Amino acid sequence: MTTDRLDIEKLKIYNTYGGDIDGICRNNRPTEKAVFGDNLDSIWTLISNKLQDIELISKRQTSYEYTKRTLIDLYEKSDAETYKLFVDKIPFYNDFQKVKDILETIKSWTTNETDTVWAGYDNGKEFLIDLNADIEKINFCDFETLDKLNMEFAPTSTYQEISLSNGWADEYIKLAEQFDKLYERIKSQKTTDNKKEWWRFW
Repeated sequence: MTTDRLDIEKLKIYNTYGGDIDGICRNNRPTEKAVFGDNLDSIWTLISNKLQDIELISKRQTSYEYTKRTLIDLYEKSDAETYKLFVDKIPFYNDFQKVKDILETIKSWTTNETDTVWAGYDNGKEFLIDLNADIEKINFCDFETLDKLNMEFAPTSTYQEISLSNGWADEYIKLAEQFDKLYERIKSQKTTDNKKEWWRFW
């Protein structure tokens, strides 16, 4: 059993003691301690720190770079199911991933030869450089990029001009409608102080 990574079993034990490491030490249950191996202190601290990071991200009190580092580090130190439990606590995370999917669809319709002149790009390759940069930032919940995309999805703006020039205008309209709904939902979410033990997973 791997004891240096975050997993469901560790989170369940953390939950049981309300995040209080003294509790598990007082109870001194060998089966629980065995889950952490020799890494009880470091893993317990990692869980606590990541939960604090997730709370700050949820309140939009972190920079893009901080959010990116946090999520990458969490991904590298967790299994897939555990990672999902953490990011599901970020109220806007899943909607950002849906926006990313919309951008990925536009990317799939674009090649280096795509006509982008009316959108202000010399060629499709130049457009794809910007699009890929936006996809990465949206993946890590960058609100500044989200606002930029709101301009790009506006009528007669970048994406619509490209769709009209390349024969996928009808498909684009559906994507634009999806984006508008996601944008409004993300922007309308209120950041409030979380109640005590908001972090509990079950």
